[in-house]
This record gives sequence, structure tokens and C-alpha cells, in this order.
Amino acid sequence: MAAPALEPMAEEFKEHGISFVFVYTREAHPCDERPAHASIDQKIANAKDMVDRWEIKRPMLVDDLDGTTHRAFGTLPNMTYILSASGTVLYRASWTDERTIKMALDQILIERGLRRERTRVSPYYVEWLPGRTNERQVFMQGLANNAGPRAVEEFIGAIAHTAGDASRRASSAVVG
Repeated sequence: MAAPALEPMAEEFKEHGISFVFVYTREAHPCDERPAHASIDQKIANAKDMVDRWEIKRPMLVDDLDGTTHRAFGTLPNMTYILSASGTVLYRASWTDERTIKMALDQILIERGLRRERTRVSPYYVEWLPGRTNERQVFMQGLANNAGPRAVEEFIGAIAHTAGDASRRASSAVVG
């Protein structure tokens, strides 16, 4: 789970003026213990429970009951965005992966240093499909056991929707 894993990184980058915020969008895997939210009060209570359970120290924002933020930024339960102070998306990942987040943040700090030295830094677009360790069958079985078949179906649908074009291009790319 990304919640506790990013706490040390949030602390590390705080001294560089980088703030980490957790956006609680929805119950990622609704089940009997934590069903899909029926009210904003229930959603806020579940978010507070998550903060306590996982000892999250970062500020946590709670999306509205309709999931406006979740739909605007993608529907996967574990996405990561790095935004500039002006709101420009600097990094977007369909899955929270500490290693690639750290790489992106280190690059952002390098670019800050270059700008301080008055070196011209121009943005460019990169499309990258890194791998992460993933025992898919174990994950899906755990998801099914803990949250039920609906959660499995929603997860598969969200992956198909979010990965879309990049996954298709990567699977047909020729490395030369």
C-alpha cells in the first residue's frame, strides 16, 4: 500500500519545499468492513480511520462523494501526480511506485538548481512504461478475498481505461 510507503519520502523532500498530499478518493476495494461510501460523513470517517491505521502524517484531502477529483485525475485507486505550484502536471503515474517517484523528484530538484543558476531549462515530453514487481495472481486473489468480485472487475476496468494507448504502443514497439 502506498500510504505508509511514502511517509519517509515526504519527510525527506520536505526540506526542499516539496509537499506531499494524500487525496482520499474512494474506498479502493469496498467490502463488508468498509463498504462504498453512502455519505460524505462516512467517507470522512473512513479517511480518518486510514490516517490512524497507517499512521499517515501527510495532509489528507477527501474527494467529494461523487468522486469529482478521482474522475478528473484517473480512476485507478493508487495513482500518483506531481504538480508544480502553478498546477502543471510534472509527473503522472497510474500506480504509486516509490522508485519512479523518487527519480522524478530528484529530476525536479536538479532542474530547480539549474534555474537558480540561470540556466535555461526547457520541458520535453517523455512516455515511459516502467515495470514494477507484481504478483498479479496473488494480488487479484487477495483483492477477491478481501473486497469481492466487484472490486476485481473495477480494478481490471480501470487498468484498461488508464493504461490504454501507452500499453498498446509499448506492446507493439520494436526495440532497436
